[in-house]
This record gives sequence, C-alpha cells and structure tokens, in this order.
Amino acid sequence: MIAFSWMLFALLALFWTAAAWITAAATEWTVQALASGTAAQAARDVATLPLPEWLRFWIDPAWSQALQSLAQWAVDAAGAWLPLAGTAAGWLVPAIWIAWGLGLLLLLLAAAVVHFLVRRFSGNHAGQRMARAST
Repeated sequence: MIAFSWMLFALLALFWTAAAWITAAATEWTVQALASGTAAQAARDVATLPLPEWLRFWIDPAWSQALQSLAQWAVDAAGAWLPLAGTAAGWLVPAIWIAWGLGLLLLLLAAAVVHFLVRRFSGNHAGQRMARAST
C-alpha cells in the first residue's frame, strides 16, 4: 500500500509538471503573439470571416455580425496596449513555476501523510508492536 501511494504521488507529480510546462509555454507564446501584433492581426482576420453554412442554422446572422464587430472593436481598443503585453511574460511564467512548486510541495506533503497513516494503522505493524511489548 505504501508503494502504491508513492507511485500515485509520482504519477500526479508527472501530470502536474507537464501541466505547468504546457501552461508556461502557452503563456509565453501568447504573450509574444500579443506583443508582436500577430494576435491582433489574426483577430482582425477572424472577425472578417463569414460564418460557415452549417453554423448559420444555429446562430442568428445578426448575432454573428454583432460579435464580429465587438471583436473588431476590442482589438482596436486594445491595440495600444498589446505591445506592453511582452512585459507580462516577465512575471507570468515565473508565477506559473512558483505555483507548480507550491502544488508539488502539497502533493509531497499529502504523500508523506498517507505514508505515515498507512504505516501507523496497518495491521501488520500493530501485531509487531504487540509482540515487542509482550517480550
């Protein structure tokens, strides 16, 4: 049971690390795209695309035009601030890794508590304690 709890800890730590790595990479990529203006141009391009035929059945064209104009307005309004997004990577990526470290510490603490509880309350060790006490 103890080995199982540590294997579970290792698996969870692996998933937690992969999630942090993916999040940090995606955040850095997004911030760079925002800072370079690539994201703004992509948003302008997407805002001008017409709706596919199959989607027109589900979405009213008036709503679609309103959403496209809202997206265009948001990109134009944020245009002056997008180059400043590059500075966000300076603190977002380290914040992600700090959160990863705290999460890993909590996982390790939980695994240690489970290890202690399993050793404390397993029937095998209780019998050994009784045998030692009687001798």
